[in-house]
Amino acid sequence: MYEDDKPTAIVIDNGSGMVKAGFGGDDAPRAVFPSIVGRPREKVPTNQF
Repeated sequence: MYEDDKPTAIVIDNGSGMVKAGFGGDDAPRAVFPSIVGRPREKVPTNQF
């Protein structure tokens, strides 16, 4: 996206509950989706790949 022949900055907010992304200067984010953080259910030994 360009404004006055200059590229517009992309803004990404990695929040603890939601991720919001859009272009600098916009009134609202263009994309909003939940942050998903997980971990394995079973412990896997680190020396076995």
